[in-house]
Amino acid sequence: MRFGAPKQLLPWQGRPLIAHVADMAWLAGLSPVVVVVGAEAEQVVPALAGREVQVLRNYRWQQGMSTSLALGVAALPSSVDAVIFLPVDQPLVDARFLRSLVTYWQQHHAGIVVPVGREAQRGTPVLFARRFFAELANLSGDIGGRALFASYPDALVTMPVANPDILTDVDTPAAYEALLARRSPSLAWGAIKGVICDMDGVLWRGETPLPGLHEFFALLESRHIGYILATNNASKTPEQYVDKLSRMGVSTTTDHVLNSATAAADYLATQAAPGTPVYAIGGPGVREALLSHGFTLTDGEPAAYVVVGWDRELTWRKLATATLLIRGGAGFIATNPDRTFPMENGLVPGNGAQVAALITATDVTPVMAGKPAPLLYERALARMGTSPEETLVIGDRLDTDILGGLRLGMPTALVLSGITRADELHTSPIHPDAVFDDLAALVRAWAMID
Repeated sequence: MRFGAPKQLLPWQGRPLIAHVADMAWLAGLSPVVVVVGAEAEQVVPALAGREVQVLRNYRWQQGMSTSLALGVAALPSSVDAVIFLPVDQPLVDARFLRSLVTYWQQHHAGIVVPVGREAQRGTPVLFARRFFAELANLSGDIGGRALFASYPDALVTMPVANPDILTDVDTPAAYEALLARRSPSLAWGAIKGVICDMDGVLWRGETPLPGLHEFFALLESRHIGYILATNNASKTPEQYVDKLSRMGVSTTTDHVLNSATAAADYLATQAAPGTPVYAIGGPGVREALLSHGFTLTDGEPAAYVVVGWDRELTWRKLATATLLIRGGAGFIATNPDRTFPMENGLVPGNGAQVAALITATDVTPVMAGKPAPLLYERALARMGTSPEETLVIGDRLDTDILGGLRLGMPTALVLSGITRADELHTSPIHPDAVFDDLAALVRAWAMID
């Protein structure tokens, strides 16, 4: 009523506030994302169209906040270990903050996690472990989860917030206008000590170097910035990538290259012993990564696992063999979900297209090894010895490069020289920290920082 219209529909970064907050929850990797709507639901629900959220209509909203909590908790599946209650009016709460809330809960084995801001003032969002779900569902009146704080002081831990402003809520029109007036933070270039950079669509297209290639490596060397070239393309070996860069006039070593084939082989090594028979689809990168871990490659049966990477020589027979094995009980691992691959003359089917065919044929969803899954990033961080906060992710895909970086709390920079187009930024729930036309523009911006 303070705003004269539903607060949930206030514009924020080009989308309604409720869509922005739901996007942050999804971007943080929280699942499921349940949105409970009450007053003005007919106006609010359309703002969530096309998003991976479960919308619940609370017809008893006038009986108080507790009715929305109860409805939301009741919708959670048994696999959920904890719930975060995220108010719709905290637009500065981002995916990194939500991930930190989950991490804090995991580290402290807490029942309730409450963020604290200035003068130890408790704020929201709040996390509750499953053991409190029943009591949350039985609250009544216009009260929320805070009603449990006094009853369970030993189960509650507080999480200090470095920047208390992030907890600011849009409680009045004046507060909303004040938040709108703030400038979006830019990349903290001076804090960057390492870079995780994609290759296809960033450094080159096909066999053609992209603008800024040589200047990029020169800048990293002059500022003593560590780097890992991390790609979802599993068709080539690290040695082949080093050779390709050498042909383009850039000298590097295999220590600086990680691909999703390595991630897939690393994962499989945690599941199966050396000598396990594996059926592999993909180029030399997939086969050599599996062989390096001691797995036995087969042309079909018997095989305990099927590993699928991008294959330029893919045939119906290969898909048929993989389908029969998976339907017969073989484990299914995919190197990456990239649906397309950038070539000089446009986009062509990527590994995600191959994997989609197998999912359709088998009704089995694979374990995904590459971006946006965390393994590639974690291995890159370990090699460089840097923390997520001081490591910049550079990529050309919102749904892999940028999404994976944001979920691990890393600063991100998108270049528009590959997959993602500028117009997609307006509708995507994934928002990089910075956007550049190409690597050359990124280098120019970075070079201006002393």
